[in-house]
Amino acid sequence: MKKKGINIKLGEEKSMRDVLLKAFILLVFLIIGTRMFYLQVYNSEKYLYLSEKNRFKVKEIESTRGKIYDVKGRLIVTNGAGYRLVYLKEREQDPKIVKEISEVTGYSEEYISKRIKYGEIFPFTRENVIVDDLNEESAHKLMEKISDYPYLQVQTYSKRRYLEDDTASHSIGYVKKISEKEYAKLKDEGYKARDIVGKEGVEAQYDRELQGKSGSEYIEVNALNKVQRKIERKKAPIPGKDLHLTLDMELQKYMEEQFEQDGRAGAFIALNPKNGEVLTMVSYPTYSLNMFSSQISYDEWDKIINDPRRPLSNKAIAGEYPPGSVFKVVSALAFMDNGIDPKEQYYDRTGYYQIGKWKWKAWKYGGHGYTDLKKSIVESANPYYYRNADRIGHKPIVEAGTNLGLGEKTGVDIPGEKRGILPDTAWKKKVMKTGWYKGDTILLSIGQGYLTVTPLQIANIYAAIANKGIVYTPHLVRELEDYTGKKYPVEVEKKKIGDYPKSYYNVLDDALIATVSQNNGTTKVLRTQGMKVAAKSGSAQNAHSKITHAWVAGYFPAENPEIVFTTILENAGGGGSVAGGMTRKFIDKYLEIKQREKENQNPEQISDKK
Repeated sequence: MKKKGINIKLGEEKSMRDVLLKAFILLVFLIIGTRMFYLQVYNSEKYLYLSEKNRFKVKEIESTRGKIYDVKGRLIVTNGAGYRLVYLKEREQDPKIVKEISEVTGYSEEYISKRIKYGEIFPFTRENVIVDDLNEESAHKLMEKISDYPYLQVQTYSKRRYLEDDTASHSIGYVKKISEKEYAKLKDEGYKARDIVGKEGVEAQYDRELQGKSGSEYIEVNALNKVQRKIERKKAPIPGKDLHLTLDMELQKYMEEQFEQDGRAGAFIALNPKNGEVLTMVSYPTYSLNMFSSQISYDEWDKIINDPRRPLSNKAIAGEYPPGSVFKVVSALAFMDNGIDPKEQYYDRTGYYQIGKWKWKAWKYGGHGYTDLKKSIVESANPYYYRNADRIGHKPIVEAGTNLGLGEKTGVDIPGEKRGILPDTAWKKKVMKTGWYKGDTILLSIGQGYLTVTPLQIANIYAAIANKGIVYTPHLVRELEDYTGKKYPVEVEKKKIGDYPKSYYNVLDDALIATVSQNNGTTKVLRTQGMKVAAKSGSAQNAHSKITHAWVAGYFPAENPEIVFTTILENAGGGGSVAGGMTRKFIDKYLEIKQREKENQNPEQISDKK
């Protein structure tokens, strides 16, 4: 049997597969080495810069919000210490911790748990805001035993302080964290999601000026993006501008107290017709600005929104009421401008005006007798207006109302102003789906029907009469002042009303003075020794009650007016007695303050007289 040969090979047999594997591994290491050389040697400066950029961040330094002063330089809004509670464990949920936070803050465990889950986390510090606005007492108690809660921290920040709280609340407004809707609208203007912004009044209107400009500083962060240390300040913040208002807070507070004492809801305005500065703007009831700038409890909010007197509504600029007889000066202008001689008399012997089967009555039983324009204003004789409005039609009255600014905003420098309604044929067809009737003209002539106005619009009308056809845009801010002391006066528009001759205004002026000075006048309650007062009262229909709204509007001193006033009291009845009585209080207080200031300026002269 033939044996097979045995072949034995010494050493390795290198297959093609092994060679390729080793070549691939060598190539990979070559690529890695080349990349490392590129990053660490060739491009080292670039990546060192990026590394440093990740390590150092720019942190915003908030600016201080501008203060607010009244017309006499009294500080009414400033900044104080606010307190927030932050959680140092980001989103970590621990039932024991949640229970402890609930016990120490008074908030429910459910609320604390939700805040941990959804609360705002600050960049860099990674602090989770549990309570945005701790009250001072709770904050100090927590600070005393904060060492017992290593996962919590009480932080101090700048918070708005309203020194008069609820005085002039509608005019001043309050601040609060920007809403999502506001942020979406304002982010392109530089606003940030955490900004505190003005919500009403001058706080909202002048928010950008009050905000100032934020500063910035460098901080060093670790790999977890947490602050390690501050490096240097890059740019100091610029404080917001201060506002100097036209409001006199002594008068403002006094008038609000009168509304409270009388249990009245309504509005009162006093402005300077020579420049449009608003001295007093009452909308009553008011509300607490400090409460609204903090967290409001459910009970407090429920009480406010269910108050039938509507405390959140600024009745001075957004209350839309039928004006009643204070509107008659507008109709009177239209009569004179359409050829009716103010001395022409209408004999009212029945106390009503009749068209067909329809009758419109006077308030005076048996009528007013022979009545010219002056007497129609002094006695508020409705039939005079019924008859002359029927003669000229509604269009001239609408035109006069338009010239005097009705149906449009006055342009006052706070948000929320309403236009009111100055009805005409087009308006009635669009809104009421019907035509214009003579009865509509009759009612329009005495300030009733579909006509609605704001108290500020009425003040503007009487300012036009006081100024013989000139009005200034009403405003609540006189000037702004920056941190260097530089002042920026507010620009005010001056307007000429229509093209009426001064003789028309002289006729109205004479009639309004007589309405106060004559015994048959409806506003004789405003008689003031040594000073002429011009005024007109009105009682306007009230859709919500059988009791009418009470109006008074006018100015003083009549020969050189320095104050125009408007009063409306909701559900108050007679304008002359009730609204006139409220206005009387203002006149007395205004003159008292003026005399006191005069004596303070000239103490030696007063002493000599004594």
